Amino acid sequence: MDNDKKIIKASKIGQVYTIPELYDIAFDFRDAGKEVDFLLDIAREHAGREIKSALEIACGPAYHTREMSRRGIISGGLDLEPNMVAYTRGLVEKEGLSCEIIEGDMRYYKSDKKYDLVYILMASFAQLQTNQDILDNFNCVADLLNDNGIYIISTAHPRDFYGDEGKSAETVWSMTRGDITVDSNWGGDDQKFDPMTEIDDVTVSFTVTTPDGTTHYDFPDRYRRCSIKTFEALNQLAGRFEIVDTYGAIDKNILLSNDKAAWRFVPIMRKLK
Repeated sequence: MDNDKKIIKASKIGQVYTIPELYDIAFDFRDAGKEVDFLLDIAREHAGREIKSALEIACGPAYHTREMSRRGIISGGLDLEPNMVAYTRGLVEKEGLSCEIIEGDMRYYKSDKKYDLVYILMASFAQLQTNQDILDNFNCVADLLNDNGIYIISTAHPRDFYGDEGKSAETVWSMTRGDITVDSNWGGDDQKFDPMTEIDDVTVSFTVTTPDGTTHYDFPDRYRRCSIKTFEALNQLAGRFEIVDTYGAIDKNILLSNDKAAWRFVPIMRKLK
């Protein structure tokens, strides 16, 4: 190990989200425009109307929230971490956008505002670690939606939790912005799955290189690995949504299957009541 490399080991779950500048660089590989095309097309199809308002939950730097706003949609982003919310509000202000970034819990947030579309991406749904968390989220989102509103979830493909076929999604990657490079390892080298709880305990690592040197961060994190059948049962128990379609990526041409091209579980849910 390099002698000049600084090592920082976090102790609390979720601390990776308290350094939003690095998180923003690490995840700035998404084609937000293309993914927003998918979200709006699918929501329009299943809601039977134009989508005029949308809320992203667990929004992080709000790549998609901001893209929605650029398109003239009433757009909001919800996130639990105060540092992330403050950082993202700064991005919105810098870009002169009108979207609202809200600090709140995706299980309990309430608002008089109603949306045509609510969506959660980047496998953030796995932060809901108990059956009650998921039920609370379904009820929270349903209460935020207009009649026949659409809830789109993108989370991990079920084969990521069973068997020895390897991960569907890349867990190691590198991104550079200006003179800062962030090498990310999202649990790829240290992942402990407990089949009794369906919880993965992982170590998330950032290695950050700047002209001043290199800093390595290790963060503990925890994710619920909810099977499709459990997901369907919890949705039925909540009684707030019908699952109207499922995709294997944020791509209309990739349906959910065991094919390699299907690397996500993307249920499309329409509000019942």
